[in-house]
Amino acid sequence: MALMEVNNLTMRFGGIVAIDDLSFTVEEGSITALIGPNGAGKTTAFNCLTGFYKATSGQIAYEGESLLKLRPYRITYKGIIRTFQNVRLFKNMSVMENVMSGAHRIGKQFVGGALLRHPAQRREEAEFRRIAVECMDFIGILDKKDKVAKNLAYGDQRRVEWARALASQPKLLLLDEPAAGLNREEKNNLVRLIRRFRDELGVTIFLIEHDMGLVMEVSEKVVVINFGRKIAEGTPDEVQANPLVIEAYLGREEEDEEVSLT
Repeated sequence: MALMEVNNLTMRFGGIVAIDDLSFTVEEGSITALIGPNGAGKTTAFNCLTGFYKATSGQIAYEGESLLKLRPYRITYKGIIRTFQNVRLFKNMSVMENVMSGAHRIGKQFVGGALLRHPAQRREEAEFRRIAVECMDFIGILDKKDKVAKNLAYGDQRRVEWARALASQPKLLLLDEPAAGLNREEKNNLVRLIRRFRDELGVTIFLIEHDMGLVMEVSEKVVVINFGRKIAEGTPDEVQANPLVIEAYLGREEEDEEVSLT
């Protein structure tokens, strides 16, 4: 069953067509990757899906409902949570406070309650703290809960961002270049985490990633775009063997020369 359906999506910036008649689906419970060379339009597509850009034309449906007229925070309330290529933490706040901030998506109290410290607000804050502890434990950073975010190593800052995303209790998690800046061991851990997000928490995963080895290892379906247009879609093995994909990444090759995307 399709959780998200994208049909004929187009995004123009003046005379530049960044996304050109793009269509694909993200199946519920799947791990799907969107890949393409630099400048292919991947992040632009993510920005359209999450409401940061308003698409020029086309349709984006989530659980059968159009997202096109919704602001980013409304899309977030529906359970579509994203991370960014560049880590975006509250640098001077603790890890606990950063992760707790993600849980506010599911909160019901208003600013007045927070200022007056109503009992309901205090109960909700305690619930946020409980959720944050569970998420930090799941990611493996509970021992760093009291550290200031800016003092963490880059790989740990990434993990704080993932824990914060989990604290939002996503149905669909969009990961924008989650492996950027990670070493090999951290990437291997990321593969295991992505699988656990889906298998243990039931979160559908849609990711952008440049590390083709990681994409081919963790993804079940891969959508490939180049110059904003879809050029291939299928399993990792099917995509790796597609001549259009090989050409987009590596240019034209001689027939007797072996090429690989892994």
